[in-house]
Amino acid sequence: MGLEFYALHLLTFLFGYVTCHTFYFFKSARISVSLLKVMHVVCLSILIKSIEEYSYAGTEKLKALSRCGVLPDDEIYKKVEIQNEQIIGLFKKRSIATIIALHPEYFRPTVEFKDWESAMVFMHRNKKIGQTFLS
Repeated sequence: MGLEFYALHLLTFLFGYVTCHTFYFFKSARISVSLLKVMHVVCLSILIKSIEEYSYAGTEKLKALSRCGVLPDDEIYKKVEIQNEQIIGLFKKRSIATIIALHPEYFRPTVEFKDWESAMVFMHRNKKIGQTFLS
């Protein structure tokens, strides 16, 4: 039982230790990416619900204008309608930009969307997660 025997045990221990940490790192990275994707779906689901509620409020505002005698052909009616569309468009653009900006550089490649349209494609592919969250 010479020095070689102890060196072999030490090297075996070090190999096992490094291998264990390597597998743990890869498992943690895979779980982190999965959690990011679920977070994207949940976040986009909340944004969609927010837009639905704001659209409903805009529709109610236009109905109130109609009840007050403002016709859809009037300038004020069209102005309010265009303003609602602009606010929703700006909300969509800023929301996606904020989601992307909040990711550190090393996680940015995991974001599967760059604008609202591609985010909706991403949501369509993962709609079961969104439905589970919202139900």
